[in-house]
Amino acid sequence: MARRYVKERSADRLLMRNEKCWYKDVCKRADFGCSNCIRYLEMSYLVENSGIPENQQKPISLRCDAVDKKAFENLFEIKNDILRFVENGNNLYITSENTGNGKTSWARKILLKYFDCVWAGNGFCVRGYFAHVPTLLNILKDFKTDRTWLQTCLYSDLVVWDDIASTKLSDYDATQLLSIIDSRINQGKSNIYTGNITTKKELEEVLGARLASRIWSSVIIELKGKDRR
Repeated sequence: MARRYVKERSADRLLMRNEKCWYKDVCKRADFGCSNCIRYLEMSYLVENSGIPENQQKPISLRCDAVDKKAFENLFEIKNDILRFVENGNNLYITSENTGNGKTSWARKILLKYFDCVWAGNGFCVRGYFAHVPTLLNILKDFKTDRTWLQTCLYSDLVVWDDIASTKLSDYDATQLLSIIDSRINQGKSNIYTGNITTKKELEEVLGARLASRIWSSVIIELKGKDRR
């Protein structure tokens, strides 16, 4: 009975670990508990400090409409070569006139893939950040808010600027955002932008010419699939 109890408890602990772990489907460790797994601990640190909402910290499968086949192939290629993409300081703008067809999900998938590539030996270093731009701009106006995130935005290897063109920016907002993004580009840091504006002219009207120019000089991938939310 005692042996059976131990085996059942061990199986329970393994199940608990697998439910939490990004690598649950491929991990072949014989011991139990992620508290002793360096891969799990380092990946957890990267994700928990990334700004990705807790309920979105695992990659999801995305269904591709026929019209987006080439776009998905290009995004898949960038994701699988993300180390070189970041090392070269490349930038990506994922855009679509439609909502809910995978722009943000793709951006998160690419960021998580980068974490998967750099976790080994990373220690306590924040390597990437997910910034929802409308929320970020509200925080910038509150000078009492802790600004640790600002250093993360400035110096992380890769930052996702989600929903960057959702509303027309005030001069103040445009200046603040341009300052951060300009600094990153000058350092050779990589950025992924998502937005619903698909022409440079419209982007200039919403963000201003200088910021729009930075974004439009990126690799541009447009999704045309329908809303799947």
